[in-house]
Amino acid sequence: MLSDLDRLMGARGIGALIVPMHEAIHPAFRWIARGAKVTRGYAIKTAGRDPLLVSYPMERDEAAASGLRTALVHDFGFDAIFRSAPSQVAAYAELFERILRAEGARGSIAFCGNLPFHLYHGVAEAMVVRGWQIHRAEGEDIIQLARKRKEAWEVQAIASVGVRTEEVVDLVREVLRSGRRVRIGELKELVSFEITKRGMIEDHETILSQGVDAAVPHSRGDRNAYVDPSSPIVLDIFPSDRHSGYFFDLTRTFCVGRVPDDLARIHRDVHDAFLLASDRMRPETPASMYQRLVCDFFEAKGYATTRQNPATLHGYVHSLGHGVGLEVHEKPSFSLMPSNHDVIEEGDIVTIEPGLYFPERAIGVRIEDTFVVHDGGVETLCRSSRELEP
Repeated sequence: MLSDLDRLMGARGIGALIVPMHEAIHPAFRWIARGAKVTRGYAIKTAGRDPLLVSYPMERDEAAASGLRTALVHDFGFDAIFRSAPSQVAAYAELFERILRAEGARGSIAFCGNLPFHLYHGVAEAMVVRGWQIHRAEGEDIIQLARKRKEAWEVQAIASVGVRTEEVVDLVREVLRSGRRVRIGELKELVSFEITKRGMIEDHETILSQGVDAAVPHSRGDRNAYVDPSSPIVLDIFPSDRHSGYFFDLTRTFCVGRVPDDLARIHRDVHDAFLLASDRMRPETPASMYQRLVCDFFEAKGYATTRQNPATLHGYVHSLGHGVGLEVHEKPSFSLMPSNHDVIEEGDIVTIEPGLYFPERAIGVRIEDTFVVHDGGVETLCRSSRELEP
């Protein structure tokens, strides 16, 4: 939440954030600039004030439409700076210093976002020479920390993507139920078309795989293979909205025809793990405890887990889930790494997605819903059946 940002800045002694955007929109800028449709610009956040969006004249109306305070680069002498500076690094350092002075910035400053390293490594050094203190984040992304808890309108935006995503999954179900002979590639083309038709973007190729491919969690599958009866089919679909940029994430495992006994048992165990984690999850608890909970469950049933062997390729081979927002994978993390101190909080949007994988048996099963965390637990944003039958 934007309201969390001042608290996070204060705890780190950060007086100002600079979030540049050079041509390619990225989550940090999209979030702090309220989705401003600009191709270049600079969002400046000083302690206790709303962000200032500095844009170029050609996009002044788009910047103003964000509802933020706005200014033009020329208000700070952009032309004169870039004509006289000995390098781009020196020019940007001068430009940012003028903006920061105008904003009354104090204390250390931090650069955030997907930045051109070759440029901003030098800009940070040039700012130090000018007397500014640069906040060294040591890998921490303060914007992502602030984005972790969602505003009510963000929850609605993500839920809207979920409604459309489920519609696409329904169409896949219909094809599988029809009994006609169909290739995996045909199903993937259907998914791609219907995602686009519904105003969404297939940011990465949808995971739609079966058999041996389904036993490798992120295998995209063999497009030329026909759907094989009695084989698990994993559909992991994670589109984003074309305009808001918010993602949704859902996985179902299907089986057409007779369901083999071992597949039914593995699916039942995955479903039980899913229910265990979703029923137990509460705010103000460490996210990692739910990964431990599911590892306990699977290990008690004799399955290998990454807690026992981080390199295992069979059994429970990944983490329980992740946050969802302007990135399909964001905080909180469920990792068991000692460095993970993420806490489940009210307002988080998270996935819960346990899975079991056995390449030697051509079996892979994963079940995933996207949830919103409330004060008393979690609520799924998904409506569809989690059963093997399409």
